[in-house]
Amino acid sequence: QAFELRMSLLRLEKGPQKQNKKNQSTMASLIAIKRAQNALINPSRIHGFRPMTILSKESAEEYKKMNYTARMKDSGRPVSPHVTIYAFPIMALSSITNRVTGVALSLGCAGLGLAELAGGGGTGLYMMQWIGSQGPLVAAGAKFSVSFPIVYHYLGALRHFSWDFQPDRLTNAGVERSSYMLFGVSIAISGGLMMV
Repeated sequence: QAFELRMSLLRLEKGPQKQNKKNQSTMASLIAIKRAQNALINPSRIHGFRPMTILSKESAEEYKKMNYTARMKDSGRPVSPHVTIYAFPIMALSSITNRVTGVALSLGCAGLGLAELAGGGGTGLYMMQWIGSQGPLVAAGAKFSVSFPIVYHYLGALRHFSWDFQPDRLTNAGVERSSYMLFGVSIAISGGLMMV
């Protein structure tokens, strides 16, 4: 097979010949196979492949001693600023908050379930009663930290549900307005539930 492949490639390289579509397809397949074989035998022939740079022992040790910032300063290239210097738009904050509240709800439910499994029935109720007996500030904070993720995530789901059925509301101005409303209404409802 290898000999036939080489002969076919030699015939192809000799010059253009009249070939029908079947022969052209066969030749294209043969060329692809040959290139794959060459790549396996000699990886440096792969397009875009660059051999690994080998450092001397001295330069490798020096490279390891320097941290990223020192290396960039030494090379004269600036270090990228951290994500905390950017002012996120309200839409991004709303999306991030929706994801964080979803994770908080999952962890809270899993934690409460594990407490019930480990401590027996009524453990969750006992924990809530104990938190409530720690004073009004602790109880109010606990109520807010439970109610806000529930309210925010639920209202965020309703917002997405409305966008599914009314995609014309999905504009930059509309999303910004609804993000402010989502935060405000969620805080107001959670604050009200905190007082109960």
